[in-house]
Amino acid sequence: MRTLHWFFHYLDQIANLEFKSKPAQQGGTQLRYAAGLAAQGGEPLSGRIAQALAPIVASGTGTVVLVTGTGNPTWLPRGETDGPSGVAVLARVLGAFGLRSCIMTEAPFVDAVRASVLAAGSPILEEAGWVQRGNAAMVLTYPTGAAQGRAFVDGFLARQQDVRAVFFIEKPGPNALGVFHNSSGKPKADDWVAHAHQLADAARERGILTFAVGDGGNEIGFGQLREGLLTTHPYGTDCGCPCKGGILNATRVDYMFPASVSNWGAYAMSVALCLASGKLEALPEWREVEASIAAPIAAGAYDGYTGLAVPSVDGVSLTGNKAVYDLMMEVVRMARTPA
Repeated sequence: MRTLHWFFHYLDQIANLEFKSKPAQQGGTQLRYAAGLAAQGGEPLSGRIAQALAPIVASGTGTVVLVTGTGNPTWLPRGETDGPSGVAVLARVLGAFGLRSCIMTEAPFVDAVRASVLAAGSPILEEAGWVQRGNAAMVLTYPTGAAQGRAFVDGFLARQQDVRAVFFIEKPGPNALGVFHNSSGKPKADDWVAHAHQLADAARERGILTFAVGDGGNEIGFGQLREGLLTTHPYGTDCGCPCKGGILNATRVDYMFPASVSNWGAYAMSVALCLASGKLEALPEWREVEASIAAPIAAGAYDGYTGLAVPSVDGVSLTGNKAVYDLMMEVVRMARTPA
């Protein structure tokens, strides 16, 4: 792992390019990444995550859970383009190691997430077939509200005994007062969102590794970095909504990767895992990643920043997303080139 240190560092930096179109968030990417480093040992985060996953992928068996999906009933009723592609790429890569993916999202987002996962190349099967195939994905609807969510989590973990890791990619979680927000400080209706933080808590109680990627501070996993962001995040202590509790999520996970765009963090984690394992053929080509960004649009998702039904992510065009993925592939090329 030490010989790959700088390549992991490059992946971290690419995933955290300061690339925000919203003035309130400009400059915040580096603050969130710095807080992530300070709270998690100072080493490149993509490398730490790859190292933590190494025993799991080496086993070649088991289930990983991938949770995503965000939006609002008025402007983003079928979700957004950030999150599904990151989950799709992770599912594709983890499947190459023989790990089944169980993908969870709320009912309004299922079609967009499902389309993205298929576009990236993972087969989606019903449970009877899924349990028999190491590289398959299964999509489950995550119920909304706290009470139904807890029953769902307990039932799933009791039924599925081979869960090795749980990932949260661009998945909102509540602040310390239990209120959900978007990245601009607007509250989300408690009964419209999945309380997926309950899954994070339950997994950690059972010794299952938890990983998260977020880009605003309101996503699950930022509880890991919350203390370091309270005074520097523009909505750290006051979200502007009646709760007055700030947007910072209070949920802790084992490994938190803040990124400029959550999809990019998931791509960096995937590349780092393949670098660390030497299984570079597991990485999807750009045309498959591109398809995973575009597919949710046909299923009703929009760009979360512009609100447009175009294959951009958080206001970054498809060309910009390709440039980021190409840079990550350049890191792979450099790492494979003899010194």
